[in-house]
Amino acid sequence: MSPSPPRALFLDLDDTLLDTAGLLLGPARLEAGAAMVAAGLPGTAAEAAAGLERMARERPGENPFEALAAEAGRDPVAVGFAGWAAFFRRAVPERMPLMDGVEAALRDLRARGVRLLLVTFGDVGTQEAKVRATGVAALVDRIHYEPLGAAADKGRAFRDLLGEEGLDPRECAAVGDRPDAEIAAGKGLGMRTVRIRRGEHRWLEPRTEAERADATVEDFAGAVRALMYQ
Repeated sequence: MSPSPPRALFLDLDDTLLDTAGLLLGPARLEAGAAMVAAGLPGTAAEAAAGLERMARERPGENPFEALAAEAGRDPVAVGFAGWAAFFRRAVPERMPLMDGVEAALRDLRARGVRLLLVTFGDVGTQEAKVRATGVAALVDRIHYEPLGAAADKGRAFRDLLGEEGLDPRECAAVGDRPDAEIAAGKGLGMRTVRIRRGEHRWLEPRTEAERADATVEDFAGAVRALMYQ
């Protein structure tokens, strides 16, 4: 017997609802590369950007800024931080579309009574700009910004929202692109989980069963089908 549709969805933004990799990743890597070169990394900004892409592909799960700096024999803290700061704290276009079918799917889910809780990680100002640019605030019920830093924890954010909303995690689901973030957070609380395998973190593999999603799909429409109709 298939499980009942969830009462609430805990949603990621980047590469889940928004094509961050397609729209923002290239320019962000170029800006990060320029900052790293200015901090002492040899080569050009374009070469550094290509190096960051290679690190993401070859060494998924590692800090690509520190790894690239260390490979070049430069201080991974100073040079790596310069790239990290430029990558996450960058200008966002005033208007950006959500991925194909996302707006219609979100509207349909709300019409069915599913509560939609968006939990997004990153520089808060940058993530707020993405929310404004996409208009996604009008399509979900709540938005929580999980700021950059060592204390960032989607599990804690999910747990707090469950309590505030009076939700049973067994009646909820988490949807996102990172096994080590929203998937681990959802599974740790007893939610059903769906991973959208695309974008910047598509190379990441689950390190443990705690990071292995109940279903893996290509896009948000596939996640909705997995949760609502199977």
